[in-house]
Amino acid sequence: GIEPSHIFDRAGNIGPTVWWDGEIVGSWGITPDADLRWKVIADRGAQADAAIEQAASKLHERLDGAVITPAIRVPLERSLVRARAQDRSS
Repeated sequence: GIEPSHIFDRAGNIGPTVWWDGEIVGSWGITPDADLRWKVIADRGAQADAAIEQAASKLHERLDGAVITPAIRVPLERSLVRARAQDRSS
């Protein structure tokens, strides 16, 4: 459903992923100030969006302010973290 270069590094390692119905549809990341960000690249409709939103909300609550930086930093995850940092500085 999505371009592999968004979620894999050059060595073939996968970063954080968002799944829907057995398919990788996007990625997620956490900013240095513990804000959870995600992006769905493969549109799978309103039901998928609602379920992903709910799962992300539960994950953010469970993390309770913890900042997680993955060992594998992939392009989409990096852009999500940077995008939020830029949004907050504007």
